[in-house]
Parts: sequence; C-alpha cells; structure tokens
Amino acid sequence: MGNIKLAIVIMLKSLLAFCLYGYSLHAVADTSTVQSEDKSARHEVALIRDKDYKCIQCHKDSQQTIHQTHTTEKFEQIGKTLNCTTCHGNIGPDHREGAPVVTKYAPAQSQMGSDKVQMPHQGILDANSQCTNCHTSEQLHKASWTHDVHAKNLTCSNCHNVHAEKKSKVLSLERKDKIKMCVDCHSDITQLKEEEK
Repeated sequence: MGNIKLAIVIMLKSLLAFCLYGYSLHAVADTSTVQSEDKSARHEVALIRDKDYKCIQCHKDSQQTIHQTHTTEKFEQIGKTLNCTTCHGNIGPDHREGAPVVTKYAPAQSQMGSDKVQMPHQGILDANSQCTNCHTSEQLHKASWTHDVHAKNLTCSNCHNVHAEKKSKVLSLERKDKIKMCVDCHSDITQLKEEEK
C-alpha cells in the first residue's frame, strides 16, 4: 500500500512539474514574439479566452454595462461575435501608446451647438460606420430617422449611450427626453424663439 501512495505522489509531482514547465515555455515564446515585433504592430485579442478581460482591467466603468444594450443574443442574430474589439478595433499590449488608432465613441463636439469640432471628420465617419455595420440605414429610417443631418458632424454617441444599462435602452427615449436632447444642442433656436415673443 505504501508503494502505491508513493507512486501516486511521484506521478502528481511529475504532472505538476510538466505543466509548470510547459506553461513557462509558452510564456517565453509569447514574450519573445512580442518583443521582436514592431511597436506599431497589433496583436490578435483572440489569444485571450475572455476577450474583454484585458480591456476591463483599465476601463472598469464599462465592466457592468459592457454587454447590456449590445447583448450577445442580438449579435448572434446578425451573425457576429461580441467583445470590446468588435466595435473598438483590434488593440494589443501597446494600446496606451497606440490609443489614437482605437475607434472612439466620445461626443464629437467639444461645445454643444457650436462649430467647434473636437474630433476630425474622418474620426466621426469611422465611429459612425462601426454603428451602421449593425444598425442599418433601413432600420434607422423606420425608427424616426433624424440622423441624415446629424451623422455628418456628430458621432452616434452624441445622443446615444452605447454602454447604457439594460433598463435604459439606447433608442427608447421618451418624448420629453428627445426634446431635451435636441434643446441641449439647439439652445440657440430656443433663444431665438424666446426673443421673438
């Protein structure tokens, strides 16, 4: 009986040593590849099991709402997979240095209702084209489309919260909320109407 226990202990230690050795070789191989590549090169996030894990280490505010309005089920309906890079582009370990190449969804204007544009026109087009990959023009026209005027100078996120909680769906705005949102930018029109009175 003692020999059997000893044999089991030796096998378990050998298995553990083999696993640790294999893991360290894998880590060394990955490290050398990363160091030898050009700094501007991007790495596929597909190598990580949870594709959002690395992102939410820094972007903790998105952790709770990351898959709320943009659910996995909705993406499966249109034949796409859902993770951070689906919308934000393929980013890698040098993300902080390469941040300008990541698609941003911040509001495009620094001052609402003015001509001061915070984001270049191409950045606005890039951000909006990511949204229209799934939200087609036909769908948006059916949903009271006013975007034809706005989509040229504003990002979708000027009006829509893409990481909204499930209970506050992106497009289900009440009439008063819609009016308030328009007035937030078009306060000059409100002032003109008040002056006319």
